[in-house]
Amino acid sequence: MLGIACSECASIGSYRATSDAFFECLECHHGIIPEDLCLEPSEIWTVNDGGILGSIIDPAESLREMSIAIDEYMEADHDSVGQLQSLRCFRDAVFMLQGALEAGVPYPIVKK
Repeated sequence: MLGIACSECASIGSYRATSDAFFECLECHHGIIPEDLCLEPSEIWTVNDGGILGSIIDPAESLREMSIAIDEYMEADHDSVGQLQSLRCFRDAVFMLQGALEAGVPYPIVKK
């Protein structure tokens, strides 16, 4: 999970969940709501066990990246740099999926 920086004091990973469904910076007490977050389309927000707000790659995006990596591996020449790059991309996507699952995000249902 990547910590989200406070827009007021630039402290990273300091937004903690409050009892009223907001997040408050532990450093400067600046408050935000989830709708205020500016995340990449492939990211989702999450809260860890300590109540700290962060972002992770959406598990559905990780599965998409894994699928692309497999296709690229199959299309690359045998024992080529292309195959190695595809394996690295696949490994990275697996680690991102694992991080999302460890953060409590459910495994996505993929419809064919």
